[in-house]
Formats: sequence, structure tokens, C-alpha cells
Amino acid sequence: MNRIVITVVYIFLIGFFGGCDSYERTPVEKSIYVNHQSLNMLVGDQLQLTASPTEVTYSWKSEDPAVATVSLSGLVEATGEGTTNIVVYRNDIEVKVPVAVSQRIRLEKIEFAESDISLAVGEKLTLNALPVPRNANDFSRFFWSSDNDNIAVVDVMGQVAAISPGVANITAKGGELSRTMEVKVFRSLNVALQKPVRVSSVFAAQYVGEKAVDGILNTSDSGNRWVSQSTNNGPQWIEIDLGAEYEIYSLEFWTQNNYPCADFQFQKEFNGEWVTFFSQIGNASVTYSTTFETTTASKVRLYFTKGSSDGIIRMFEMRVNAKIYE
Repeated sequence: MNRIVITVVYIFLIGFFGGCDSYERTPVEKSIYVNHQSLNMLVGDQLQLTASPTEVTYSWKSEDPAVATVSLSGLVEATGEGTTNIVVYRNDIEVKVPVAVSQRIRLEKIEFAESDISLAVGEKLTLNALPVPRNANDFSRFFWSSDNDNIAVVDVMGQVAAISPGVANITAKGGELSRTMEVKVFRSLNVALQKPVRVSSVFAAQYVGEKAVDGILNTSDSGNRWVSQSTNNGPQWIEIDLGAEYEIYSLEFWTQNNYPCADFQFQKEFNGEWVTFFSQIGNASVTYSTTFETTTASKVRLYFTKGSSDGIIRMFEMRVNAKIYE
């Protein structure tokens, strides 16, 4: 019985090994891998090249040491302007790493294209940081930061987003240099609302100037408006005491349909005199709105030299908007 089992096993083994196909060994391709395919450097820069597999030793050389040298461990140093190759090799295998070297032009300072930045809450603006000299190349890019993200944040491209009223310092950093820009964030406030008013005239006793700043805008209510005498008889005006100095930047007013006020000046009191800082000729809109260069004022006057077609001012509401930073 044992002889039969041994014979069967012997026959099985012969069939197993006899059935295996013969094969040829495929040689593994030998290669060197380097951590950088090419280098762009400035004169004086150093950069470490690493070859792998790391368990073997490699040799390094530069085809032009006047442009770049390389140490026994693969440390490359840019020595002069131009191009060359760094060669890493072992036995009959080599890899070339192209190197381009430029003269270093140092960043001397940073400038901003903008100045006196003032943003309304929710507004965005991209700041432009400018290198001096313009061809400075010893920094990679500008890095941006804000010293108060609760007031204003800035992204990697220098776009500032206004979050809440206040002042934030936005910094652009290039290499070892930096430059800071103050950004003021404001909320808009109608500082004419319910403030003391004087007017040049009223058409009738019920059309007093206070109705133009009472905060009630209803162009269907003909009784809730200031109505003046005609500018044909001389200029008509409305003066508002703001009660304090404000940075004003915007004017709005609403007049009766079909009766726009054509010509007027917006003035502020300065040293006891009225100074015009904004004027309009030929206005044809009954809903007037404009912004102007920010100015500081405690008293303002809207001075009409030409009213509507009959010269009369029919004003439902007037707003003077100021920048509030708190």
C-alpha cells in the first residue's frame, strides 16, 4: 500500500514541474530620479538636489561652474548669470538637470498704487502693491495680512473685504520688506435726519423745511414736503445744521414728479462763509443721488439757482450721508 502512495506522489510531482512553462528574466531598467527637473535661481542662491534610490552613492558635476557649482552631496550654488546643466551619474547612467541663473535685483521698497482707502461695509477693493525697482526679483510674491479680521480681511491676491466699521492695517510683505496701508471701514448714516433746518422761503405755511428731513419719504403725500417760492424771484435754499462735524460723501433728494430741480450747488459753512464743493447743471431727475469727494462739514446748504419748470422747489425728502467708523 505504501509503495502505491509513493508512486502516485512521484508521478504527480513529475507532472506538476513538467507542466510549468519556461520563462526569461526581464532586466529591470536602471534609472536615477532627481527631486527637481529644472532650476531657476538667482546669483548667490543655494538649493539641494537629491537623487534616488537613496541607498546608493552618486557623483555630481556641473557643466559650467561659472554659472552654477555642485557639491559632492548635490548642493547647487548659483555663481553667475547664464544656463548650464547639473549632472548626477553612477556608472554608465546619468541625468541632467537644466539650471538657469539670473542676476539678483534686490527689492528696495514696496509702494501702493492706492492711498486713503475708505470702504463701506460689504465693499471690496483689490490693493496694488508695487515693487521698487519694478524688476526686483529676489522675492517670490507679496504675502498679505490684516491686523484685524473683524474689520477687514485680505486674500492672497490683495483683495480687501470690509467687514465692520473701524480701522484695519493691511500689510504686503515681499522678502524681508513690508508696507502697511490703513483701511477705514464705514457704515453710512443720514446725518441730516431730523436736524435743525432753515429755508429761504415757503410757498405756504404748511410746507415747512423740516418736512424735508423728517425721514418720511412718501411722494404720494403732497402735504409732507418743503415747497419754496420760485427761483425766478431769486435763489432758493435749504440749510441743515448737522450738529457736529461729519465726513459727508453723498447727497440724495426727491422732488415731485415732472418737477425736477435743474441747477443747484451743495455748500458747506467754512469760517462763517458758504463754500461750494459740488454743483449740478441741467438735472432732469426727480430722484437725485450722487457721491462726491469726502469732505468734513457741520452745516450744509443746498442752494438752487434754477428750480423746476416754474422755478418752485417741491422737495419730499433730503439725505446727507456721512461715513461713520464705529
